[in-house]
Amino acid sequence: MRAARCTLFVLAAAATLCACRGERPAPPPESAPAPAATLRPLTSRDNSPAPAVSPHALPPGHPPLDGAGPAEAVARRSESVAGTIVVAPALRERASGGVLFVIARSAAGRQIVAVRREDGATFPFAFRISAADAMVAGTRFEGPIEITARLSTSGDAVAAKGDLEGTAKGVAVGAKDVKIALDSVRQ
Repeated sequence: MRAARCTLFVLAAAATLCACRGERPAPPPESAPAPAATLRPLTSRDNSPAPAVSPHALPPGHPPLDGAGPAEAVARRSESVAGTIVVAPALRERASGGVLFVIARSAAGRQIVAVRREDGATFPFAFRISAADAMVAGTRFEGPIEITARLSTSGDAVAAKGDLEGTAKGVAVGAKDVKIALDSVRQ
């Protein structure tokens, strides 16, 4: 009985395969034309202005848009720290090449707030780091903060043995004359 069912199944499968060999697959059905676009494409090339969005229409905590008004632009500029990074005299020979990272951390929890990567930095190096360099959009750039400058010989963002480092602690947001010396070698 079981052998008869298996034989019947094999015969049915063979008949189906033989019947399908001579047939060509049906062409796909013609689709209706696409409806007119109601959304602007992400890479709009039509040079028409973007629709105006009221800052009050954004959800709470949303970072300001590029077209923010003058008051928002002034507020963003004041949410920065600027200064100069120098190399300690004893380490000048080791300061050629590499990538300079400027890292802002909150002084309270040492959480990274913002990072800048500078290729081909020459010293003394004038820096500015702000809320625009935040790692996560909408992160508050508030003080006091700790600014670390690290010259990475490998160019990697992860600190490694041989990198030159220097730190300024207790920096107020808005400070414009912060001095950081690359004065230690990471072990």
